[in-house]
Amino acid sequence: MAISAAKSDALAHVQEGQLHESALQQFCNSFSVGPVKVNYCLDLSIPQITVEVFVAGVRIGGGTINPQHPTVTIGGSVAGFKAEVTLTADFSKRQLTYKITVCVPILGCKNYDGVLFSW
Repeated sequence: MAISAAKSDALAHVQEGQLHESALQQFCNSFSVGPVKVNYCLDLSIPQITVEVFVAGVRIGGGTINPQHPTVTIGGSVAGFKAEVTLTADFSKRQLTYKITVCVPILGCKNYDGVLFSW
């Protein structure tokens, strides 16, 4: 890969102020339990939460949570691991709760639940 010096304003054609304020209204993070990983983004400008669920690194599903559809359940299995994730948003309380069941070969199944985050 070649790297060369650029003139002082190599991006003069890109105008300032191109970022919309709503870009600062989105907060993303992830949460893991064993082989299960949940990626989520809260967008306060809409409001909605988008989620993706992975088992052993493989995406098993995703969805969107909003005041009209406050709950999503995603389940699947990969390489002997099974999982079901239910996420429920209470937009009046400003919190997202989770219920996760994970089944792992030899160890069996475990249930987890709680408040994932509040805003």
